[in-house]
Amino acid sequence: MKNDVVQYFSDTGMDYATWSRAFNMHFGYWRWGMNPFRREPMLEEMNRQVLSRLGLEDLGREELILDLGCGLGATMRSLARSCGKRNVLGVTVVPWQVEQAATLNAGFEPFLRVRQESYLALPLESESAAAAYALESHCYARGEDKGDFYRELFRVLKPGARFVVVDGFTLRSRHSRLFQRLLGEISRGWAVDCFPHLPAVWERLEELGFEQLQRVDFSWNIAPTALHAPFLTLGFALSRWLKGEPLNAVRWNHLRACFLSLAVGMHRRDFGYWLISGRRP
Repeated sequence: MKNDVVQYFSDTGMDYATWSRAFNMHFGYWRWGMNPFRREPMLEEMNRQVLSRLGLEDLGREELILDLGCGLGATMRSLARSCGKRNVLGVTVVPWQVEQAATLNAGFEPFLRVRQESYLALPLESESAAAAYALESHCYARGEDKGDFYRELFRVLKPGARFVVVDGFTLRSRHSRLFQRLLGEISRGWAVDCFPHLPAVWERLEELGFEQLQRVDFSWNIAPTALHAPFLTLGFALSRWLKGEPLNAVRWNHLRACFLSLAVGMHRRDFGYWLISGRRP
């Protein structure tokens, strides 16, 4: 599965410049008063929603903050712009992302670092991180409860350290055949092993002993940028085709998944986009 993820992001990575000039590789957060047609402010607002729940104001500037599945490092750069010099380590399994993030992070070193590592086996001592977040990345971990991800998260967090996870979640154990097929096609198109199942994740968090757990439904907040995705991706595909640059299978599957995601999002009893936060005791 790791090889599929590396290939997916290596083949589609340059497409994200079309999605976000800051290389934000996630959906945006719309709140009242924002222009739903302006994508970049909503993408940055999602970063703020995540970072504001980490309790960074109570941390020393040398304390370690983890970006688990950091992509091209857009969220850590948002953190640096809003909170100043911070000790942030981003990890990704995709070599191309490490190289590009190093270029994009120029001017923020040595405070922002990106390494090619798996968030399931972090090269860190236990109880060494003061905060951690995963923005649309922990869905690539194994299993519906993402147990391996949360066990490693628990290991590396200091007592009292906070975490935030934002992702798409399945909500029920049994689904219609149509929904199962749609979700399977999306998982294949985005190289996701399986999407996290909210009740299973919640049970795993409680079992591990995380405290002050909260979950917030962001499904309606991301709706505007979710509507942007398929049409922007289609426009990108057409522009490539007109230039005589045919899309490979990975990009076609990605395009298809973007359109099918709208249908999955309409199954509100089966699927949602949620933020989960908590702290290690």
